[in-house]
Amino acid sequence: MNVIEKLKYHQENELEEWINNNEKDSRKFLKELVNYSKTNLDEIRQYCINTIPSEFSSLSIIYEAFSEYSVEFNEFLFEEIKRVVNLAKKKRIKAEYLEILTEIETEDIYTKTEDIYIDIMDFLTLNLSLQNDPKFNIELLDVISWYLIELDEDDEISESKTWFNRITELANHADSNVKIKAREVLKEAGITSSLNPLSFIDKIKGIFK
Repeated sequence: MNVIEKLKYHQENELEEWINNNEKDSRKFLKELVNYSKTNLDEIRQYCINTIPSEFSSLSIIYEAFSEYSVEFNEFLFEEIKRVVNLAKKKRIKAEYLEILTEIETEDIYTKTEDIYIDIMDFLTLNLSLQNDPKFNIELLDVISWYLIELDEDDEISESKTWFNRITELANHADSNVKIKAREVLKEAGITSSLNPLSFIDKIKGIFK
């Protein structure tokens, strides 16, 4: 089987064999996928477009390969992030399927292509809104939390203030579950200023979350 056929195979059996692969075999295919994509990226792009994210999807294999074994496809990964987020926002897929984006490791995206990392975080935080379905906001906040990496001490990204302001907006004004999730993300990032006190109801919901 060629690379595309292998991806289709894993897609059809919902990653059962992939999950049970030993690490050596998995790593071998991830590197094979990267090498194949260097000359066949349009084919991989079309495969992704034709694959709707689900709980067990071969998209996760592509995202892992591209983010862990190459820096050549960071712009492509950004395209996929936009595609998947828009599918969830338009309710063409379940909000929880945004979790597939956590297969993308952002450390190398930040260190090797900081401009793309900034574009990704701008896009994700811009899609947070008080008007969104609460489930979408919560799942998107999970992705954002995964992507927020520890910035170099000598590399102050001015845009990060905007990202945290957008999250703070939800932490202060969204419904209880979103508010609590947003505060968790801010706390993990060491941002606790500008937060309004939680109401009694919010605190109760937080206890039983």
